[in-house]
Amino acid sequence: MAEFIQPSDILKDFIKGYYIVEINSSTPFLPCERVFPTGNACMVFHYGSPSLFIKKNSGAYIEPNLVICGQQNSYYDLSLAGNTGMILIIFTPYGLQAFFHFPAKELSNENLAFKDLTKKGANELEDKLLSSENNKQRIEILESFFIQKLIFSKDFERIEYAVKLIEQYKGQIKTRQLAGEICLGIKQFERIFSAHVGMTPKKFSGIVRLHHVIKTKNKYKNPDLNQLAIDNGYYDQSHFIHDFKKLTGQTPGDFFNKK
Repeated sequence: MAEFIQPSDILKDFIKGYYIVEINSSTPFLPCERVFPTGNACMVFHYGSPSLFIKKNSGAYIEPNLVICGQQNSYYDLSLAGNTGMILIIFTPYGLQAFFHFPAKELSNENLAFKDLTKKGANELEDKLLSSENNKQRIEILESFFIQKLIFSKDFERIEYAVKLIEQYKGQIKTRQLAGEICLGIKQFERIFSAHVGMTPKKFSGIVRLHHVIKTKNKYKNPDLNQLAIDNGYYDQSHFIHDFKKLTGQTPGDFFNKK
């Protein structure tokens, strides 16, 4: 079972939604699935058995009950438990920064127990979620927690506009142009963007571009990969393969043949 729930209006600029996944299987862990960067940080609460997290060039470990995942700039593998029950709180690209008093870039490529990240209120939140009877209650608790945590920054509107431009241009926009659009110098823009989004504008643009490539390939089924690379601003086939493999762990050919 999978269900997507929209956040309340006050949180919709910072939280994309709550994604609920439930699996009832006698298998301890399901086969691993490759997860590649989405451009969004998230928080995960396991009310069933936690997942097995396998990071690139690292060992496997069981996730904590309440875990926060920063922006990822490379792939990892995830094996869901047979008895899975979890809520994924998916933040907008700059949404994480709206709730915590530290730069989002400090969580880049991290997957941490929430109580190790912040002592204030973490144990109380986890206890409330664990003692809840159903997902309706859990969502209400999460909404209340995030509303109380909400921080308004003078830079949110600028970063939101920059993110929308990157998405509008499907990742094919230069940092210099973005900085000019929001009236900041390049270095200042990169610093503010990284603090809010958790990665540089260039890396975020690369992720947006990757997803546009995948969406286009899936939509038109059999477009020529060379033309797809050119249409999406890659210098040549070698550049396309290099960037694609860095983010997904596979060449474009292997990735799409597998799908």
